[in-house]
Amino acid sequence: MTDTSTRVASPIRVPDPDLATAVHEPGGIAGLADRIRRTDADTVVLGADRFVEEHADGPRVDPTWAALALGRALPAHRFLIAVAPTRDHPYNVARRVLSLDHVLGGRVGLLVGAHDLGARDHGAHDPAADDERSHDPAEFARVVRGLWATWPFDSIVGDRSTGVFADTDRVRPLDHDGGPGGYRVRGPLTTPSRPGGSPVLAVWDDVDLPDADLRLSAATPVLPADAAQPGPATTA
Repeated sequence: MTDTSTRVASPIRVPDPDLATAVHEPGGIAGLADRIRRTDADTVVLGADRFVEEHADGPRVDPTWAALALGRALPAHRFLIAVAPTRDHPYNVARRVLSLDHVLGGRVGLLVGAHDLGARDHGAHDPAADDERSHDPAEFARVVRGLWATWPFDSIVGDRSTGVFADTDRVRPLDHDGGPGGYRVRGPLTTPSRPGGSPVLAVWDDVDLPDADLRLSAATPVLPADAAQPGPATTA
């Protein structure tokens, strides 16, 4: 399991309407970054409103793109990107988050929740009317974590004299078969891991994954409208 002792200490959730406003208004990202700096948070949680019933139907933007913009404005902060299996496939998520982790220097992790409660209002299909796939969030998270390990960074040789880029014997498919209703994912990823290891894997409190690096919930602190006088940030 990833050591999070120095990687995630004080997370704070950014409401989706704040992200949407920041992305669409001139100077919005800089203003949002200033609010975050005025808290004692070291980790910014993006997109988690989708896991909270009373906030799931509000305006939203892709938390991956928001993390890219905020990551440049907040070079000392880490980011958790919220996803749910009712909306995303584990291969696409694993590749997207790992690629962003490369771009932002190992400061990106994933937050998996069981359900995107606003999915039907944001263009996703109704999971209740889906096929036999179970959308098991714990399996989803395990597949993502497994994919992150399919191409180890230290398999890259980069030997110009021999023309060998990587030790291909160490790049392995995942070959995950979740059986009827589960995921079938061969892999490997087309992106190698980072030198520091895999991204942090966090879960919402409705996901049963005992070896998750971090567990968050609706009790995780939310960025206040005026962050000049922040309260203490604690994990859920």
